[in-house]
Amino acid sequence: MKSLPTSPLWMIARVAACWLVCCVASAQLRVVSWNTNGGARDGTATVLEAIGLEEVNGIAKPIDVLSLQEQSGGDTQSIVDVLNGIYGAGIYAAAPVPTNAQSSGAGLPGLVYNTQTVDLLETIAFGSVNTSAQARSTLRYRLVPEGYHQRASFLVYSNHYKASTGGSNEARRLVEANALRSDLDAMNESQAAILSGDFNTYSSSEPGYHALLAPGPGQAFDPVASPGNWHDNSAFRALHTQSPATSPKFAGQVTGGIDDRFDFQLVTGELLDNEGLDLLAGSYRTFGNNGTHSLNGSITTGAGASPGVLAALESSSDHLPVVADYQVPAVLSFEAIPREYFTAPVGEPLAFRFTARNAADVAIDIAADELDLVLTAVGNSVGSGEITDTLLVSDGAVDYGFQVDTSTLGGKFLTVTAYGYHTAELSTLAWSQAGIVFEGDYNGDGSVDAADYTVWRENVGNDLYAMHNVAITWAEHESLPENRRTIGLPEYELWRDNYGRRLSDIVGAATAVPEPAAVALLLAGSLATGWRRREANPNRFPRSPEAQ
Repeated sequence: MKSLPTSPLWMIARVAACWLVCCVASAQLRVVSWNTNGGARDGTATVLEAIGLEEVNGIAKPIDVLSLQEQSGGDTQSIVDVLNGIYGAGIYAAAPVPTNAQSSGAGLPGLVYNTQTVDLLETIAFGSVNTSAQARSTLRYRLVPEGYHQRASFLVYSNHYKASTGGSNEARRLVEANALRSDLDAMNESQAAILSGDFNTYSSSEPGYHALLAPGPGQAFDPVASPGNWHDNSAFRALHTQSPATSPKFAGQVTGGIDDRFDFQLVTGELLDNEGLDLLAGSYRTFGNNGTHSLNGSITTGAGASPGVLAALESSSDHLPVVADYQVPAVLSFEAIPREYFTAPVGEPLAFRFTARNAADVAIDIAADELDLVLTAVGNSVGSGEITDTLLVSDGAVDYGFQVDTSTLGGKFLTVTAYGYHTAELSTLAWSQAGIVFEGDYNGDGSVDAADYTVWRENVGNDLYAMHNVAITWAEHESLPENRRTIGLPEYELWRDNYGRRLSDIVGAATAVPEPAAVALLLAGSLATGWRRREANPNRFPRSPEAQ
């Protein structure tokens, strides 16, 4: 946590919310890439529900984004129906398939998303599909966490590259990788993107894999950073995703046991900088695979999930899902306290107060980015006009104060801009104002004496709006309770408590005494708001100075 200036700017109070770190978070994103080799089957519901129940880093939540491969006809909708059967009608939806999307076989990529947690902004298909180029179009989706500004949007690429070994197939995978890099390189260098799908890649030495990770604006990174020959290599068993079955459980299933790392979630550097939307460390995994299964054996020979879930993985597809969790950006909440106009006595300490918090809707801190807060003040503050801080969600609401110059009479104003870097919204404004008054000096001559009592006595019962012959607005007048629209005991008590004081004793001989009309205007503000007042007892009457 960054330290704050102590004077004249200071943090007034930190109001910490009570959070239980064991709670399940609700708003970070769970992204899954899964080649389902078609639509829903026996076991699909078990797998999808188990992914939502798996707790990693204290986080367990339903899938937010599901990138699919080998989708044809109603396949994607059948998976949507399964998810909605688990979580409720209308929760999940399928992204539309662009009319220009093409495939030379094995369907197209697709995407399912949770409509309660993310919004789909755009779907694009690209790539030249023919026997010497891409096997299928790459689909690019732009999404944004629900309730966030489009500044927080991110891309998900769903890919299904050319299968099989051999130089010609590697060359076609390179064409597919270059097409993706051309698309991504044309974006802003800080573009957050997830490159998901079935890349059919056998080792980190393949040209297509190198092209995706090559330096440049759209450079991707492998979150597990485990280079080598992944095929049929026991050193990479925990990364393998292909062929969880040794004997077919449905027609067209590829069998032979787990021995390849074909499925990935590569990410751009924007998702690895610990700011804003970001991959949560330690959350990338092959679901159901903890490396305990037999190489080239069924996933059921391992202990990466319950026996029922492992059996469902074996029977529902010939690939295992790749799952990763992503923190959401901070959310800046900021306002002035209080918002209305108020008055304060001349020469007394006064701070305009503002409150800020990281309002990201998560239950544990790691699920959302910290809020990098900068408050910049313009107006009648004393000293530096900037405060910096870093707020976690668990910090709750935090109050800050800017000390105000009260050495002179008149209106004091302060406008504060709160900048929340790497947040959903970059900045927000709040303002506060006060009238600095010499309390009890009703005739404006710079001293509180019997003459001011005379002014008060002659106006008891008069309307606040009319007493001082100043133009307070009708809206201000009407906002007061009925019993506070006339001059009465509170104004007498202000005079009594300040009797004998002189303005020059408070602010020094150099302070100019304002014109009576100016004081009347300030006093009207004091009377209109009732700030710092003790409410009058309706059963009491004001006493004269002689009776005291």
